[in-house]
Amino acid sequence: MNRTVLYYTSNTEDERLESKVRQNILENIGNLPLISVSQKPLDFGENICVGIHDNCYANEFRQIQIGLERVKTQYVLVAEADWLYPPEYFQF
Repeated sequence: MNRTVLYYTSNTEDERLESKVRQNILENIGNLPLISVSQKPLDFGENICVGIHDNCYANEFRQIQIGLERVKTQYVLVAEADWLYPPEYFQF
């Protein structure tokens, strides 16, 4: 297990979509560690809540950077809040 899943969200997508994406991730990651970085508190893996910020690339990259500081594995699989991932993505 040398991979960690790093999920990030600005919490601005429709919650029904984000919920399905999170469910999809949980169904496909097996026992990989999961770190989530969000702008609102979230019960999803080890959550890091950064508070509300503007929805822009600079803040997106900052959230990823904050999450990367917690990763303890050699590889990271980044997962966005608005994308469905096939099981193979997490096995690569």
